[in-house]
Amino acid sequence: MQNIESLSDLFDAVGCKATFYDVGRYITKITPQQVVQFDKKQQIYPYSFRKQAWLACVLTQSSGDNSATNQVIWFLRLPLDESGCLNLGTRDHFIKTIVDKIMHKGTEQGVQEALEDNPYAFQPDQDRLASFHAILARDLKQPASEYLDDVLTYLRNANASLGDDWQNLGVQGLADLAARNEKAGYEKEVIRALCSAPDDVRFPLCHALEHHLPSSAVVKAVSNEMTASGATPAIASHLIRAIARSDFPNDLFIPLFTMLGDITDCSDEQLELIAALVSKCPHWLTAQGQLLRIILEKLAHRDDAQLGFKHIVAELTQQPETRQACWNILRSPHASAALQKAVADLFTPSTQTLQ
Repeated sequence: MQNIESLSDLFDAVGCKATFYDVGRYITKITPQQVVQFDKKQQIYPYSFRKQAWLACVLTQSSGDNSATNQVIWFLRLPLDESGCLNLGTRDHFIKTIVDKIMHKGTEQGVQEALEDNPYAFQPDQDRLASFHAILARDLKQPASEYLDDVLTYLRNANASLGDDWQNLGVQGLADLAARNEKAGYEKEVIRALCSAPDDVRFPLCHALEHHLPSSAVVKAVSNEMTASGATPAIASHLIRAIARSDFPNDLFIPLFTMLGDITDCSDEQLELIAALVSKCPHWLTAQGQLLRIILEKLAHRDDAQLGFKHIVAELTQQPETRQACWNILRSPHASAALQKAVADLFTPSTQTLQ
């Protein structure tokens, strides 16, 4: 256990091959070159989200195969420094806690139980965990879960509307559909789900699709749903996640501005849409500066402006894509009185908390 100066050194020392995924904004496999660069602080962490590195470390015994029974998955959340690199002090503290546990329990048991009560460990929510397992199985060329067949049968039943039978479907099956769509050609089923399935089916599918690049047909289907009668900001907050990794679709320009409405009012439903845009589509806000300005103005006009505004602005100014554009609007002499006050309040201590 000598000379452990990085996460890679740690996994080498315990005899494990490690594969890294980022599970922050999206689930993205991290290349070996990227791992070396951020692990040794040669480069910034490539997928910063809320000033942290959200890591899934897939550990396989070096002498074993890639079967699921031979793997241990660690979910880690490590803070980044002001430059966007791993905070080395925190990383080294994490490594020490692992080494201490392995020294106490032995390598095999220590690796299995390493994250018990560890302050840097976290558990992804159900949707994200299902998507991660779907992506991992696909990358390892393992079969999809048994739930995928049920989802395909449901979506391919052309003689019936997509009704109550959805209650027998599993979230894992929807995640598998999203993960295998590009290679297996499930686009027809994906679009039918987005356009015709109950919200209990299409919303989890949207959350699974956000980790994958959408086809032009899927982008068009979502755009059509956004302009359809009955579409609301709350519904849109889910739908846009299905195409979050695409460039800003021009077809969404009018629907989004219509749903956001007057800058002097911001309903809770509109706040849901704003939160989805900020957390999942920051590159859209950079491409559409007017959209970002409307979002900041609407937040500033809410009754709870100091709370919601601070939360969203912190998110925007921590993201490289939106940092400069956000500060340009906040400092603009053309900002409304409400926005100027909200900016001033950013530097005013408050005893309130955001629920």
